[in-house]
Amino acid sequence: MSEEIVDAVDTDTAVTTATEVEAPIEGAEALGDAGKKALDTMKAERNAERIRARDAEARAAELEAKLQGREAEFAAEVEKRKTQNEAILRAELKAAAKGKLADPTDAGLFINLSDFEVSESGDVDADALNAAIDDLVARKPHLGADKARRFDGDADTGPKGDGKPVQIRSREELSRMSPEEVVKAEAEGRLDDLLGRKN
Repeated sequence: MSEEIVDAVDTDTAVTTATEVEAPIEGAEALGDAGKKALDTMKAERNAERIRARDAEARAAELEAKLQGREAEFAAEVEKRKTQNEAILRAELKAAAKGKLADPTDAGLFINLSDFEVSESGDVDADALNAAIDDLVARKPHLGADKARRFDGDADTGPKGDGKPVQIRSREELSRMSPEEVVKAEAEGRLDDLLGRKN
């Protein structure tokens, strides 16, 4: 038996081990910060093992196709599956991002699709997608679909009848603004009331 075939046979064990680890971890919500960090480390290790198992399985299938003389056919199958899986992931990610991102298509731009797997039946781990979207919103809050960000005023932010620009009304409204918007509002005098400045 050649070394490549032995390696392919050994990957069956890795694939079995990785799929056995997929059971959800119960009681995670009751853990403290240290426990949550440990759980995150375990999840990262589990995901890394899944990726190694997936890669080993793909290598075994590639070697089998090579031994059977079906290399071109195998390459076409792999490319077709990759395209299908990417389409499924984009659709699932976009659906999961609705209500969480201002523009759900941003999820596909900022989240690496190769971090997720599509099962043989076309299923995707919804919890993993939601966690990735939550992480994206935490890292880039300006992408979030915060309900409070909806427009609540008129389009004119310029001076009114008294010559004073429309003021930012609360610190909450200020917190939803980008740094550039804050600087612009301050330059326009729209933070005067909030900062206690008198004209």
